[in-house]
Amino acid sequence: MRRALPLILVLAILWLPWAALAQEGMPSVTVDGQATLSLKPEVGVITLGATTEALTAAQASRDNAAVMQKVVAALKGRLGPQDRLETAGYWLRPLTKWDNQAKQNIPVGYQAGHEMRLTSRDPLALAALLDAAVAAGANSISGPAWKLADPHAAQRKALAAAFADAQARARVLAQAAGMRLGLALKIKVSGADDPGPMLNRGMAKAMAATPLQPNLVQVRAEVRCVFALLTAAPGGAK
Repeated sequence: MRRALPLILVLAILWLPWAALAQEGMPSVTVDGQATLSLKPEVGVITLGATTEALTAAQASRDNAAVMQKVVAALKGRLGPQDRLETAGYWLRPLTKWDNQAKQNIPVGYQAGHEMRLTSRDPLALAALLDAAVAAGANSISGPAWKLADPHAAQRKALAAAFADAQARARVLAQAAGMRLGLALKIKVSGADDPGPMLNRGMAKAMAATPLQPNLVQVRAEVRCVFALLTAAPGGAK
């Protein structure tokens, strides 16, 4: 306990000048820092499925189930250990057409649709999976989307880079003013973006060896920082 007291006193002595300066209005500089990281995607996502039509709801549903069973079977043999295939949506709805004589819509059949979301940890394998699904009967395709396996880790790196950018700008201003850059007094995240999962979204074309080219995933961050300005040391600002 006795050994801890001198350390507490030293810290208090060091802190008091900073506290006094803050109360008196410490000279400071406010700067914005930005950073954009361009990273290779680690995950590929595509939505695929089948739409079928028949005169009755039961037949449309049966036809759809038959197609989707083939699609799922074709994909499961190609999925990696960390890949996922899960239902994204299912619908069964009546089909109608306008009858000019009756002046109303009349039923002409039913449409069934089933969409599945395919997530692959190998973005380069997505094209072969797409082709396999189409060959098995899939006729509804959307995507792809390129993602990061850990978007939060990427965001933290972008924030650190944005702070370094703000610090570098502040140091230039401090030197120009003949002062030294002190500690960061305030830091505000003013423009951080969650890594966008859909940087390349569009209808994928069904063809042999579909040439899907993964885009780089961009992670952006922006911070606003307030740095203390200190009197320059003898010999010039540093």
